[in-house]
Amino acid sequence: MEASSYAKPRPCTLRELSPAVHWARHHVRAPSFQWKRRIYDFELLFVKHGEIAATIGGERHLARAGTLLVLPPWIPHTVEIRSELNAELLGIHFDFFDGTVASHRFIVDESQVDPDAFSAVPYLADKPLLAGYCFANVSGRIVALMEGVIQEWNERQAGYDAACKAMLLHLVALLARRGGEARQPPQPKHEERLLQLADEIRRHVSRKWTSAEMAKFLLVHEDYMSRQFKALMGIGPNKFVQSVRHQEAKRLLRETDDTIERISLLVGYDDFHYFSRIFKRWEGMSALQFRKLSRTV
Repeated sequence: MEASSYAKPRPCTLRELSPAVHWARHHVRAPSFQWKRRIYDFELLFVKHGEIAATIGGERHLARAGTLLVLPPWIPHTVEIRSELNAELLGIHFDFFDGTVASHRFIVDESQVDPDAFSAVPYLADKPLLAGYCFANVSGRIVALMEGVIQEWNERQAGYDAACKAMLLHLVALLARRGGEARQPPQPKHEERLLQLADEIRRHVSRKWTSAEMAKFLLVHEDYMSRQFKALMGIGPNKFVQSVRHQEAKRLLRETDDTIERISLLVGYDDFHYFSRIFKRWEGMSALQFRKLSRTV
């Protein structure tokens, strides 16, 4: 994070973190949409579909589907929708220490800046907890946690704040581990092709993505492909395929009236019963239960 009179580094341990959500939404933005702002708290911004460009403190990032951005307090940022169609995003505003700006607008009014309202930046062992702003190809576990926070925050049932806190702590721990892995240099020889493979999987989710098929895409041995994929993405290739299929299945359950049998085929599962077991393992409920719940909130 940049040094500034507004930035407030706070040395801490993971046990001292007590995150609080200020805003959480699943939202869709048109190609002409743009943010240009500073915020008092942190925002997690995940690109489910589409492509955005973000400039954070002068550093530009191109974020395609599967990318998570961490927008920090104080530092100016812009976000532009780059895809031809609408971009589908998950957004969570929060801070790490029990609601520094919970009663304050989290978008900075530049005509009336309140330096005391900026959230503290957690430092562990003299380093920021989240050392980067852009995490490409995040795991399905992180996406599921974000969706869980958004659902809890919007439903506001008893104990929702505790549930949000627990999920955010889990999410931050996964990101911190991912950041540590990211500091280890990936294999540049196959990085571009691996990212292309991930994009192919997202675009053609119904394709039979076997280990042999993915290795053929890279022109390498299956075991080597698997190791390189996990080193770069932070998740094994087969788990990545399941994660992409699961997210697409959830979208189809929410947004269409297709039968569950048809949805299982659209996301690459010929065996409806196997799809049902996999869906429940990932989501903790059946596909039918998920569809009913998603249409009542």
